[in-house]
Amino acid sequence: MRCAAAIWSLAVDMRQTKRLSLSALAVALGTVILAFGSLLDVMDMSAAVLASLTVLFCVLELGNGYGTMVYLAVSLLSLILLPNKSPSLLFALLFGYVPIIKFWFDRRLGRLAILPKLVVFNLLFAVLMIFAAELTGFTVENAWSIAPWVIYAAYFVLANAVYIVCDLLYTRLSNLYFLRFRDKIRKYLK
Repeated sequence: MRCAAAIWSLAVDMRQTKRLSLSALAVALGTVILAFGSLLDVMDMSAAVLASLTVLFCVLELGNGYGTMVYLAVSLLSLILLPNKSPSLLFALLFGYVPIIKFWFDRRLGRLAILPKLVVFNLLFAVLMIFAAELTGFTVENAWSIAPWVIYAAYFVLANAVYIVCDLLYTRLSNLYFLRFRDKIRKYLK
């Protein structure tokens, strides 16, 4: 009887170890992707979206708890380690949490889920824009005599468009993962 309990305990511990190892690999991959984004200034938003795919994989395969752990670890490590904080901030405030809340809202609200997701995104984007404006001093007119509020409005419109496209991308990628790749990957995670 004790032997069976010990074997069962060992099997449960191995599953936990595999999940934790997979999460650690996702953290490392997400941090490396953000590091590449910090090397090239034009790739900061792209790197944040790509790094959020690691969170998406963990949410799909391991659940929201592990996905949240990966999101927090990548955010913290990238904010500490990377010299250029732009991809880190974009990941931490705008794109890293999206896979976690996406499926939560989708399950509860169905097609209306886009509205609260956009509200959360726009609130965090406003915080980021206020922080960036105070940090860079971007409160006066620029060389083209465009008022800052016009530029902020354009940023909000473009950021919402990127967010909606990312939401659709996450839906399509998760469907593709479940239909084609989950069975192939799942056998290694048992």
